[in-house]
Amino acid sequence: MVSVSELGYLGIGVSDIDAWRSYASDILGVEVVDNEGGIDLRYDEKAWRLSLRPSGEDDVVFLGFEVDSIQNLEALAAHLTSMGVSVRDGDAELCAARQVDALKCCEDPFGLAVELYVGRREGGASFTSSRDHGGFVTGDMGLGHIVLSVGDEASALKFFMDGLGFNLSDNVLLGPEGRQLRLTFMHCNPRHHTLAIAPVPAPKRLNHIMIQAAEMDDVGTTLDIVQHANVPVSSSLGKHTNDMMVSFYMKTPSGFDIEYGCNGLEIRGDWTPTVHHGASLWGHRGNLNP
Repeated sequence: MVSVSELGYLGIGVSDIDAWRSYASDILGVEVVDNEGGIDLRYDEKAWRLSLRPSGEDDVVFLGFEVDSIQNLEALAAHLTSMGVSVRDGDAELCAARQVDALKCCEDPFGLAVELYVGRREGGASFTSSRDHGGFVTGDMGLGHIVLSVGDEASALKFFMDGLGFNLSDNVLLGPEGRQLRLTFMHCNPRHHTLAIAPVPAPKRLNHIMIQAAEMDDVGTTLDIVQHANVPVSSSLGKHTNDMMVSFYMKTPSGFDIEYGCNGLEIRGDWTPTVHHGASLWGHRGNLNP
């Protein structure tokens, strides 16, 4: 089956661009580029990874998934259409804004805009961190991962797995016996998961974004910066059961979390999904974030 190959970019509507500008530069250590009243965030060689516009949602407004060839893009669009998903071509203006060669647009079952594209989106200049930093792990694994809250688990899995070709990584069960919440983690490249869904009603779609530092020292240094700047820490430093990520969670100016971690597990070769009881081997106190 044809599938997407990575999560290439995100669009986020925010209510306070200025707060995000300083947060991205001073806290995250990423590069901030002004763009038509909003800001784009870079943390590798791509033109941008996160595009923030002052539209007020404080939530994700579109997802951009790369497909590895124009032939596979067309095949994926045809497959989605056969499933009853409405797919349209992105026009030249939208392709230029996303800096891609070709684009197909659709929506997930809950109305979130999903863009499927072909194009390497090279930035033309090397990424330069706003502070001393060893860089981030992206490459063929995309920008990191996201966790979405969904109202209908079956519809979400059908769209992302049957439609976009994601594969099951594993499940994590949280909470007491008989009232457990099941989180589903999915991959489309070697990153343990590019996407996870939590079947819980929530006022916002986006639970968190994970960005992965190349070096553990940058996680520790960033945690020091976060605490010195009094940025709310949602979940203390810890290690996850499923992807082995060592990370902490912090609030963004929009209220959702960013997970800042390193040493995530990669899936290469045969993989057998399993079920984990609990999200963390140690740490991550103060929250049950997946």
